[in-house]
Amino acid sequence: MRKRYKSLIIGAVLLITVTIGATYALLVTSSNAVVNTFTVGGVDITLTETTGDKYIMTPGVTVAKDPTVTVLANSENCWLFVKLEKEKDFDFFSAYEMADGWNALASDTSVFYRMVAKASVDQAFSVLKGNCISIKDSLTEEQLDAVTENPKLNVTAYAMQNDGGMTIEDAWRALNR
Repeated sequence: MRKRYKSLIIGAVLLITVTIGATYALLVTSSNAVVNTFTVGGVDITLTETTGDKYIMTPGVTVAKDPTVTVLANSENCWLFVKLEKEKDFDFFSAYEMADGWNALASDTSVFYRMVAKASVDQAFSVLKGNCISIKDSLTEEQLDAVTENPKLNVTAYAMQNDGGMTIEDAWRALNR
């Protein structure tokens, strides 16, 4: 009887072990690994101008000035900015308009922007409409003779990769930290 009792206990233990093992096998599983690779994108730009950097102010004359920002081939989608900083009474003597496609930044009236999509070729954007600046025709000889410091217009270009998750204002703030 003892042998039979031992056999029953061993059988019960084996049955419980097999049942637990089978249940565990049904509840535990795994999948193949998914490998995520993150690469670095890039945005490359150039700012060029072929018309020089010194100009004679003659009332009523339109002066050729052609700053051009180029987003180089295979750059990622980006926000493209230009900042036009006026010095020494520039607005008193001259005026310009922005080329088509540029939008004024709400928080800084000297900054203009546009969205540029990734392309396999260089994309060039004129900054000034007609590639020129107009010297005001209302200037007098006395006003011109009184100039002690020449007016200046500084153009600077910036770009920031745009994945669609950042507003234009956030992008500009991030560039100017």
